[in-house]
Amino acid sequence: MRTDSSLWFLDSCDNDQIETLYKILTTEINGEYRLRERLSNSLEAQIYGNDYYKYSDRIALELQYQANEGVGDFLRMNQKDYRDILIDIVIQLNIPIMGIENVEQLEEELILTLNDRVLGIENAGIYSMPFDMLIEEAFTEEIERSIVYRSIIPAVVYISLLRLGQLGNHDDIDKIKAKK
Repeated sequence: MRTDSSLWFLDSCDNDQIETLYKILTTEINGEYRLRERLSNSLEAQIYGNDYYKYSDRIALELQYQANEGVGDFLRMNQKDYRDILIDIVIQLNIPIMGIENVEQLEEELILTLNDRVLGIENAGIYSMPFDMLIEEAFTEEIERSIVYRSIIPAVVYISLLRLGQLGNHDDIDKIKAKK
């Protein structure tokens, strides 16, 4: 199976960045493994272990699998297109996207809107709020109850920040919160 071309850029990320994405997709905030994750037991994880960059394509596939809301689709390991995942998230978060077509613009609008909401200012044009604050702003009670959204929203926000070049080195990866 091949990952969505919108996620190919993950191949150029460093191991620490991919490790963070791996942790977001596989563990809840309390450190327990997510019920729907298959990545930690995958052949790639068994072979490459902590060399996450060596299986970044499989990590991207995990996002596409976890985004399936139907149990049947999840069990059949159907891949959901990243663009469709992104659109579902911006709709869930009530972010207007009229006329926005490409993935990069959707990601930018997601990050800008979350930053605006954290600051309480419309059209601030700021991209620099910390990841955990963006996630806190994105999470509603409904999203926290959703087994799908509580894993894919942090993953997509993180991927969007990676693509926008806003994430530097993290001295303490545990500070990055993948909300339950």
